[in-house]
Amino acid sequence: MSRGEAVRAVLLLAILLAGAVVALTTDLPTVDQLRDRVADAGLLGWAAIAGGTAVAVLAPIPRTALALLTGILLGFWPGLLVTVVGALVGALLGFGLGRALGRDTVLRLAGPRLRKADQLAMDRGFTAVLLARLTPVLPFFLVNYAGGLSGVRLPVYLAATFVGLLPGAVFNVAVGSVAGGLGEWGLAITVGPAAVVLAVLGVRWWRRRGRSTPVSATS
Repeated sequence: MSRGEAVRAVLLLAILLAGAVVALTTDLPTVDQLRDRVADAGLLGWAAIAGGTAVAVLAPIPRTALALLTGILLGFWPGLLVTVVGALVGALLGFGLGRALGRDTVLRLAGPRLRKADQLAMDRGFTAVLLARLTPVLPFFLVNYAGGLSGVRLPVYLAATFVGLLPGAVFNVAVGSVAGGLGEWGLAITVGPAAVVLAVLGVRWWRRRGRSTPVSATS
C-alpha cells in the first residue's frame, strides 16, 4: 500500500469512528418525533424526502432502504407517492447527466458494470429499459446513466422506469409502513440491514480500487 492509500485509509477510519461517536453520544430523534417533524413541515417535508431520494439514487445507495424509510415516516400511500416521484426525478437527473457528461466520463465514474446496462438500453425501446429496471444485478443508478448514453427517447425511458420501479416501491414502502408500527424496533430492522449493505459495498469498492491501482516500478 502506497503512502497516499494509507493516508486515505486512515482518514476513512477516522470518519467512521467520528460517526460512531456522534451516533452513540447524540440524542437522536425517535420515529414518532421524526414523523411529527415531517407532518409539521407538510408538503415541504414530502418534497424534501422526495428530493433526498432523487439525489441518493444518483449514487450506489440501495433504493430499497430509501423506500423502507419513507414508508416508516409517511405510511403507505404518501410514502409510495414520495418514493415514486423521488425515484423518477432521480432517474431523469441521471439520464440528463449521462447525456451531458458523455460516455467516457460516465464509464470512469460508474465502472464496467455500466456496459451491461448500456447494452440492454441500446435497442431504444420500452422493453429494453423495463428489463434493465427489473434486472436485480443492474443497480438503479447505472440504468439511469445508461439510458442517457443509449439514445433512448425520454418519454419511453420515463414510462418504462415508472412501470419497472413500481412493484418494488409498493412492496418496500408497504414493509416500511408496517415496520413503522413497531416503533424503534421497526427503525432498527430497516436501518440495520441497509447499513450492512452500505458497508459491504464500500469494502468491495475499496478492494476493487486497490486491485486496479497499478504498482509503481520504484516501490
